[in-house]
Amino acid sequence: MLIGGSASAATFDFTSASLDANNQLTVDGVTVSAYAGVYRDFPNPDTILVTDCSTSLSCDRSVSQSSAGLGVGGFLDSSEIDGFLGNDLLTLSFSQTVDFSQVLFSYWSMADSFDLFVDGVLVSPEERSGPNPYPLSGLTGTSISFGADGWTDSYKLASITVAPVPVPAAGLMLLGGLGGLAALRRKKKS
Repeated sequence: MLIGGSASAATFDFTSASLDANNQLTVDGVTVSAYAGVYRDFPNPDTILVTDCSTSLSCDRSVSQSSAGLGVGGFLDSSEIDGFLGNDLLTLSFSQTVDFSQVLFSYWSMADSFDLFVDGVLVSPEERSGPNPYPLSGLTGTSISFGADGWTDSYKLASITVAPVPVPAAGLMLLGGLGGLAALRRKKKS
């Protein structure tokens, strides 16, 4: 847990660092877990149907990792995040609240777009495309999901940069004060 002050950015590079057997990776004290899922694109608004296919019988997606980064694979489907055979969804869940800074994609082209969810909620505008790396400034949460819904969308997640949100110093003082009151109360009882 970070207390007070500013937090430094942590970059999760999925092209060189491997996820462990639980699809997790820790960088600078922050742990990320990766999940493969599916979502519904129509009717609007887009809605996540399953965040983690490994716990559901309704989808066959799994997280894939290669030197190009993270993707979502399934039966007869590529290992990229794509919209070819259903709407692939890659969710990254963090061990604490973070400020999202930017994401870098592999196999990204001007024909690609993605839907973005933070803490399970679609972030407007729908169908994002543009620069690579893509800026995520102003977004804060414990999870972020990238979805592909078009048959021409096909990419992998190479890296993401986040900054842990520090616990305010005032919160630390409040906790210290409450602890002091509890100690005084115990002393009075004895």
